Amino acid sequence: MNPVNLLFFGLFFASIGQSILAPVLPPLIRELGLSEFHGGLIMSLSAVVWVIASPIWGRRSDIWGRKPVFVMGVFGYALGVGAFGTVAQLGLNGAFMAILPLLPLALIGARMLVGLLYSAAPPTAQAYVAEVTDGPARTAAIAFIAAAGSVGTVLGPVIGAVVVPLGLVAPIFLSAGLAAVAGIVVALRLPRVKPRIQKGDAPAPRVRVRDHRVWPYLVIGVTITTTLSAVHFTAAFYFQDRLLLNAQETTQLVGLAMMGSGAATLFSQLVLVRRFQWSPVILLRVGIPLVVIAMLTMISATTFPVLLLALILQGLGMGLALPGYQSATIFAVLPQEQGAVAGLNSSIGGLGGVFGPFFGTGLYEFHMLLPYLFCLVALSLGLLLLWVHPRMRPARAAAPGIV
Repeated sequence: MNPVNLLFFGLFFASIGQSILAPVLPPLIRELGLSEFHGGLIMSLSAVVWVIASPIWGRRSDIWGRKPVFVMGVFGYALGVGAFGTVAQLGLNGAFMAILPLLPLALIGARMLVGLLYSAAPPTAQAYVAEVTDGPARTAAIAFIAAAGSVGTVLGPVIGAVVVPLGLVAPIFLSAGLAAVAGIVVALRLPRVKPRIQKGDAPAPRVRVRDHRVWPYLVIGVTITTTLSAVHFTAAFYFQDRLLLNAQETTQLVGLAMMGSGAATLFSQLVLVRRFQWSPVILLRVGIPLVVIAMLTMISATTFPVLLLALILQGLGMGLALPGYQSATIFAVLPQEQGAVAGLNSSIGGLGGVFGPFFGTGLYEFHMLLPYLFCLVALSLGLLLLWVHPRMRPARAAAPGIV
């Protein structure tokens, strides 16, 4: 099997687990007798650990090699999710009745383990792709492995709905098992690539966030990932309040809309990016305006078809913008710095996972439109930087594979 396909395979089964957890966690938290605050804390602290750990794993992959770090990340996901499911099942069985305060701490600890270990996989996959591809093929390959998350977003809720009759924790254990199987396959089949940093070489480089070559793309990446996360965390509230739905209707319509958004992202990443072979900057210049249009559509929508259209437009735009900023940063640095910058890319995704829910849900309490107005402002600032910064002038964006 092609190495890029194997990377996709490993990330895909982990992303299924992430999308399975989204609809399962709220009712599970309530069944355990915990509050919505605990649920937010569980996910936010995991994202914080992700932000810190991703750059470290990216640099480690330069020294240890891409394959062992990637395999460790996939197995780490299986271990952390399995631990989370075990703690949740013990909680449902009443094992924490005498020491109830330890239950949220144990759940937070298990999710932080996921953030610590699985954060090794995405940046290492990007760095591996950078090792074995170049030019337009590199951008297309990065878009392809990013599509693993989109496929998981589409299939995860469906798989969860099929398995959840066996118990609230059943989908969680299933996702851990799938990741473990994926880890075994990748460990056996993924070819090794020579580590960038050999014994006796200078230490692995640290690409700083303020590095002039990458900081503009990282800032744009924060606006993109924060918008994505904010919309995903507030969409169910917005659908219910805007369309005056009950809980069951909200679950059904939001699930359908999220599947549409995931399918649109998948189409962008697997079809449009490969078909047009645009440079990373061109992907950003097309993708971000599509997301802006999606936010404007979201704000003006009063019916389900228009809300569905908004999320489909967002999916199309995100499918171009995400691989655009990820590949732009990798093109901007030297080969021996690719692991480090891939770690920064992954860290930006985690940062969006912290900012998006925080600002999205916080602003929603004041007015239902504020999260989407906030996203519009953030994206507009990103677009301004994209058009005025000298590293992103049209002459440099014209040729595929050149930032």
